[in-house]
Amino acid sequence: MRTLNCLCGARVEAGDASSLAEAYIRHTGAEHPQVQLSDDRRAELVDRVRRTGGWDGERRPLPDDVAFRALQPSLADEYLEYFDTDAFRDNPAWAGCYCLSYEIDIEPLAFEDRTAADNRAEKRESIISGRAGGVLAYAGGRIAGWCNAQPRSGLPLLDRTPGFETVDPERPGAIVCFVIAPQYRGQGLASRLLDAGCDALRERGCTSVESFPPRDPKSDAGAYHGSRKMYEAAGFEHVRDSKHHAVMRKRL
Repeated sequence: MRTLNCLCGARVEAGDASSLAEAYIRHTGAEHPQVQLSDDRRAELVDRVRRTGGWDGERRPLPDDVAFRALQPSLADEYLEYFDTDAFRDNPAWAGCYCLSYEIDIEPLAFEDRTAADNRAEKRESIISGRAGGVLAYAGGRIAGWCNAQPRSGLPLLDRTPGFETVDPERPGAIVCFVIAPQYRGQGLASRLLDAGCDALRERGCTSVESFPPRDPKSDAGAYHGSRKMYEAAGFEHVRDSKHHAVMRKRL
């Protein structure tokens, strides 16, 4: 049985990826009639479900040999394969982002009009050119998680997001996203990626790092910025609140 989660929190199940895609579209039409899908958008959503294959619903223990590697051009293909498949097996709605949205200086609604192929190609170019930054976690030689940690100058969407303005005019870094493969969630991998992300930012010359945990996450997907509790345990201090998020900061 394959399974995925709608952003509303509902679980959708079916015996194979094609049936799962059909069930997901039926759920969206029945429970979210306000979401108007064009034929092209519907076809892309079906493709995302089939591409990721859904999740088998099983949790797996992290092995002892988890390794962390800073994103670099030679890892572009491994990174893209992770986002093609494992990263969003349970969340096809976000399987077209490739963790690119904060790197593009456009309005958020305009980003929603882009295709997965557009985002994949642009993210690949960003990685190959050395602009993209972050840390990958490997379990058993395969990517198990990702932390988008970059100098703030590489994340222009932050300046378009009310309440996310920087509090540090000097060389700040930012952490904007964690993507843990569903089978490995709940085992502290995000905390370990956070430490590795801070180290990577320090090596890139950042003197501080900012983060934006949600104040009241409703799901794993809604907590993609990371949790306030996790940041506090890593030495981050609460700076202020935006409408839906806390803004936190740590000196590096």
